[in-house]
Amino acid sequence: MLRNLRTIAPYLIVLAVSAFLYLLANRIEFVAPGGRIGPDFWPKAILLLAIATCAYQIVKTLFFARRDQKIAGVLESIIEEAPADTAGEEPQARSYLHLLLTGAAMTIAYVVLIERLGFFLCTFLYLAGFTWVGRYRRPGIVLASSLLGSLVFMFVFMKIVYVSLPLGQEPFSEVSFLLMRLMGIR
Repeated sequence: MLRNLRTIAPYLIVLAVSAFLYLLANRIEFVAPGGRIGPDFWPKAILLLAIATCAYQIVKTLFFARRDQKIAGVLESIIEEAPADTAGEEPQARSYLHLLLTGAAMTIAYVVLIERLGFFLCTFLYLAGFTWVGRYRRPGIVLASSLLGSLVFMFVFMKIVYVSLPLGQEPFSEVSFLLMRLMGIR
């Protein structure tokens, strides 16, 4: 029983903190216009998911774990199921400091350029560049995933979550306005 308590302790802590934060989020007073969701929706939704996840893990550990068996998490079960020959000595990992520094520089450039280029164009370039710097070398997939990712981010943030994103300065803002019209974003 003591082992079970030690196992569920982190979940109890996260559950308590999430419940407290949910109570605070209930104090947000906002009437959303036109049947839209307000700014209180997403914090509450995330906190409810955290509470449900913690409650599930606590119940699973307390009521479904046999005394002689530890219920493994996803990563633990993957490691346990790995073939024995892969558990041997691993080669020394290479250091890629230049890639790390390039990624950091790209992130800084993203922050600096997003107001000028707009969210869509800047995010597209960032995703494509970051994927390429990460050494993925299939240009068609890099371009397609960057385009799709940028469009999905723009749609979710602007149409579902109602976040105002930078549209960019002329002539780049025209791309943002065109995409907003095509996606039905006002």
